Amino acid sequence: MRVQLALERMIHGGLALARMPDGQVALVRGGLPGEVVEAELAAKKGVLQGRVAAVLEASPDRVSASAHPGLDYGFIRYERQLALKREVVGDALVRARAPALDLPPVTPSPERWGYRNTVQPVARGGALGYRAPESHDFVALAEDPTANDAIAALWRRWGTLAAPKGVRELVLRGNARGELLAAFIASASARSLLPFAHALLAAGVLGVAYAPLDPRGRFRSGSERLAGARSILERYGRFELSVSAQGFAQPNPGAASLLYERLIALAPGGAHALDLYAGSGVIGMHLLAKYGRVSALEIDRASVVRGERDAARLGLAGLAFVRADARDLRIPEDADLVSVDPPRAGLSQGVRAAIDGSSVPALLYAACDVTTWARDLADFAGRGWRVTSAEAFDFYPHTHHLELLALLER
Repeated sequence: MRVQLALERMIHGGLALARMPDGQVALVRGGLPGEVVEAELAAKKGVLQGRVAAVLEASPDRVSASAHPGLDYGFIRYERQLALKREVVGDALVRARAPALDLPPVTPSPERWGYRNTVQPVARGGALGYRAPESHDFVALAEDPTANDAIAALWRRWGTLAAPKGVRELVLRGNARGELLAAFIASASARSLLPFAHALLAAGVLGVAYAPLDPRGRFRSGSERLAGARSILERYGRFELSVSAQGFAQPNPGAASLLYERLIALAPGGAHALDLYAGSGVIGMHLLAKYGRVSALEIDRASVVRGERDAARLGLAGLAFVRADARDLRIPEDADLVSVDPPRAGLSQGVRAAIDGSSVPALLYAACDVTTWARDLADFAGRGWRVTSAEAFDFYPHTHHLELLALLER
């Protein structure tokens, strides 16, 4: 159905909340608080949801949007994006019944465009692009405005490279030096794609990897190197670290570096820090500025191997990796700090109980999901912890996503 709505406020997920004449809540994409719009709505999971079909009274903060289908805040002036993200964080904390906090302004990304060092486009008919949200519709793009210069250079040339039909998706990772890695997500065999991999090397790509197309997600069936380098170096905060096309690393190094410096400033300091969900150890490496040694616990073998190699190359003797599951956590009695950077699901009840049941005096909590972060902060506050600092960082301009950091002390 198509209805006229006055949009009230933004909530998590890039949705504007409005109310129907009968008081029923409607959630709308593509609108700004204060606007009057016509929206196409349908019931979804018991809630009316939809998209703006026409703007009747536009906000002064509405701007022309990029064609990129993943930029759900792309029609909003950047300063207003930051203000809305701060409001969403505050709303999540209130809903979670966390203690009242004085949230500072969201720390902006150093770059508003061209900030991403990794993208994962669909390849189709000599074009690159992305699927529309909640759809399989393909949106071809002449460029990705969020991609850095190294990625943009290959994107512009892609149509001239005669990619085989079996290449269904790409992962491109480029660093500030202009070096680029690529990974094919393909329905064709690795062997059949070797000639094209070498053609990319001739075009300036440093290394190419392969993964079979898997409906469960990229790299769920493993990956292999086809040609050239396996990794390149990228600076995150105080360290140049190895990154690959297949492995996770924060896609906005400039914004991530600001968070890592803030993390160092917040850390109380001591002899021993325990870093959970450590990945390849970037947070643990930065904690060495305040702690004599850091134990980095991570379940993924490839991340541990990469982290150990980087630590050895950088001479970080105080960082020790432990390959283990955080759910089997045993916090050492000498730990002065626990730092966590969990997946979107946040900390499980067992991990929260293990931290609370230990003698550790401080917890640094980095997160990528505002609702589970707020839930966990409220839970620790209910156990007697004090949220000393809570703030947000804009890693993903023109989207609703953000990163969060909090310090909790007993």
